[in-house]
Amino acid sequence: MEFLKSITAKEARQAIQTFPINLKTETIGIDDAQGRVLAEDIIAGDTIPPFTRSLVDGYAVKAKDVQGAKETSPAFLNLKGEVRIGEEALITISAGDCVYVSTGSMVPEGSDAIVMQEQARRVPEAVEITKAVFQGENICYAGEDIRKGVTIIRKGKRITPFDAGVFAALGVASIPVYKQPKIALISSGDEIVGIDETPPLGKVRDINRYAVSALMVKSGAQITFLGLAKDSIADIMEKLLPAQDYDMILISGGSSKGERDFITASIEKLGGEIIFHGIAIKPGKPTIFGRLFGKPIFGLPGHPTSCAMVTVCFVLPLVRRFQGDAEAEEKTTEGVLAANVPSSYGIEEYTRVTLEKTDAGYQAMPVFSKSSLISSLARADGYIIVPERTEGLEKGEKVEVHFF
Repeated sequence: MEFLKSITAKEARQAIQTFPINLKTETIGIDDAQGRVLAEDIIAGDTIPPFTRSLVDGYAVKAKDVQGAKETSPAFLNLKGEVRIGEEALITISAGDCVYVSTGSMVPEGSDAIVMQEQARRVPEAVEITKAVFQGENICYAGEDIRKGVTIIRKGKRITPFDAGVFAALGVASIPVYKQPKIALISSGDEIVGIDETPPLGKVRDINRYAVSALMVKSGAQITFLGLAKDSIADIMEKLLPAQDYDMILISGGSSKGERDFITASIEKLGGEIIFHGIAIKPGKPTIFGRLFGKPIFGLPGHPTSCAMVTVCFVLPLVRRFQGDAEAEEKTTEGVLAANVPSSYGIEEYTRVTLEKTDAGYQAMPVFSKSSLISSLARADGYIIVPERTEGLEKGEKVEVHFF
């Protein structure tokens, strides 16, 4: 194929989005469910709460018995007993009666409201009620939270701590989830050394391995580093062979134009296919996407900023698909540009920005830097997308800021 015959960002996303994948599921304990994606609808097997209960410490009454009660003209009720939390309410309230209840305790039959204890006084052989209550006040009825048979959490939702609370209420200890994708990562380039080495002149430490790994872990994937490959087809092929046991393959470096294209040649020699090589974006134009061992493979640019932005904008959506994430919505906010952002027509550009809170909202300040400089990403709060059919954005324009 012709080298770097770039396709549009839209075409690249379409190719990635339509890549066929197999979702795998597993059942895990509730303690491990945080952040995972639900693989089945959760249908309530119980009614929550299972009984009508009090929301306060006070007195269960018939609301009509305390109608018009106030400090200067209280209602007097007969104290019939007490229901403690955790006990079954065996007392029935009749007209003119009341029963002391605790927060969370079962409401006795015959009562339809709870008077807070601060609005009542005990007197010999009676309780003085100093405030009227309406029917249902301070009561949580059986099934008011969750009704048996209702789908309470739907398949495809990423599980939150509050979902775990719902599982606990329903007695669901084992949770069906999609498996986390296993991703193989390889770094390539004769100029790359490990981070524990002092690089000699002409070489640099392996930044991409750690930035990409952190992005994968944050997104819920399992990442395994398969090694650092030299700029040779034989070495890259050797590092790629173990990757056939993984769901996705990422290899950074070696995807830019040069005398030899080691990554594309290695993929093809192993029986793989290059789906596209080059996207009309900045940074990240020399991105590779293909199929190897039936799995998606990305050739990520070697420059750290380019590598990171391609991972965020193109790799992570596919990682989320592997997890069955039906929501998959980025966190964004609206901001106002604090400076002009130039761009080339026909290129979709990703400009890092910092955000400053003002009385009118967020102000987005562009962070301009070269694609080899990782510090711009560390300083930025997120990025904006300059559409391909524009020649830039002007100071004062409203923009959508995508958080990292």
